Amino acid sequence: MIYQRIKKTISAVQSLTNHRSIRNVFWNLIGGLFTGGLVVIVTPWYVHHLGMEGYGILSLWLMMQIILGLLDFGIGGTIIKEFASSNHSNIDIEFQRDLLRTVETIYWSIAVALVVLLYFAAGAFGIYWLKVTKLTTNELVQILSLMAITLGLQFPNSIYSNALIGLQEHRKMNIIQIGGNILRHGGGVLILLWRNDLFWFFCYQLMVAILQTFLSRVIVWTMLSGSDLRKPIFKFFILKDLWKFSAGMAITSFVAIMLSNADRIILSKIVPTSELGKYAIAFTATGLLQFGIQPFYRAFFPRYAELISLGDYESLKKEYFKSCQIMAIVIIPLGIIGWGFAPQLFQFWIGYNDPTIVRVFRLLIIGITCSGLMWLPAAYQQAHGWTSLHIYMMGGALILGIPVAVWSVSKYGTAGATVIWLLHGISDITIGLWLMHKRLLVGQFLEWYLHVLALPLIISIAIITISNFLMPAHQNNWLNISWIAVTGIITIGVTLYFDSRRLKKK
Repeated sequence: MIYQRIKKTISAVQSLTNHRSIRNVFWNLIGGLFTGGLVVIVTPWYVHHLGMEGYGILSLWLMMQIILGLLDFGIGGTIIKEFASSNHSNIDIEFQRDLLRTVETIYWSIAVALVVLLYFAAGAFGIYWLKVTKLTTNELVQILSLMAITLGLQFPNSIYSNALIGLQEHRKMNIIQIGGNILRHGGGVLILLWRNDLFWFFCYQLMVAILQTFLSRVIVWTMLSGSDLRKPIFKFFILKDLWKFSAGMAITSFVAIMLSNADRIILSKIVPTSELGKYAIAFTATGLLQFGIQPFYRAFFPRYAELISLGDYESLKKEYFKSCQIMAIVIIPLGIIGWGFAPQLFQFWIGYNDPTIVRVFRLLIIGITCSGLMWLPAAYQQAHGWTSLHIYMMGGALILGIPVAVWSVSKYGTAGATVIWLLHGISDITIGLWLMHKRLLVGQFLEWYLHVLALPLIISIAIITISNFLMPAHQNNWLNISWIAVTGIITIGVTLYFDSRRLKKK
């Protein structure tokens, strides 16, 4: 009987969306969770070997990788949308080849300019911005200069990743990302074990960046090759018809990246680098949740764009609600488990339970869970070519959040910087969702809460609260983490079971 129920539940989950989307989500989840898990695993090694100040500097490199998206100018999103809308004819493939050649020329030009700019700015940044005590000025400038070159060579890789996403080749994209991250972080740990020096660490990261970027380029161009196709041509005017969407996506990327990094930028100036390191540890701990969010956007944004290009709006609506349901079933339990079991998770992860780190993590997890649930509504808007609402919501949170965060940090310390994430997440899932449903999916605002949010939220709070209450005190770390893992599996399993029963009744 139990076997039959489990079988029916699995069948219901598989029927929630088409097979290709399931595969794409699966590969993106594997890639995202593997990357997040790898970062979580190596972070204690980084902290142990570099100290809190050294890890604070390392966290700037991780942050700058995200900030580089500011220079995307919305072209990455345009690549995904245009490649996903193709009907695979020779004409479309030649258009894709011309678009990719044009875009990669622009990207590589930006990369060269970026390396030069960051290289010469490294000295001033190290002297006048960072507050370090253990490194000499010369050592810090050398490290920041190598970091700049590494970032510049990592930057063009994003265009090839976006091309693979648009081509629905999520498996290849994620295999490349997984391999790159194994080399980047696994090899980084070995370098620090060999020589505890960030200079040699970034020498190695430079080699990994070169390898991953050029491998991605070869794979994409091989997929777009053909004996009967003409040579791709640089055509700047090819972006003319796409500039409005690209501009919207560029502003979206700019505001999103500033919003997601403003907290650490503020902290890097106000508090000692060691406090920035504590905040970075808490932010890194949210990585598994964040890397669990991104796969859904990567899988369903091109799918939404594809259905719009086909004019199949009824399937689009079903796909949207079903994909949001699947995402909520995964994200909400993870967020609530993180909040409820934060002390035990940090005790297991880094070996101690710092009150500041736990407090920062719990506040971040609220904001990131709320904002994460809005990634698919944002993808739905962008697939329709509507980028302004998402920009206004993030821009409002940024404009309000920065001055409030500066005041909050001065009054409440490091945890005060989380106010930006809280404003963003809570306003987006309330006001932003309401405004979206005034224009798209009119009259189904409350239905989203009822069919997407309610079930996983109620079940997760109930099971996790009971589990937290029943959890034995003073047991070892491995028993704690096993208890938490089983709680998560039960929560997601029960949610899937009741969701499948609800679908069956329909």
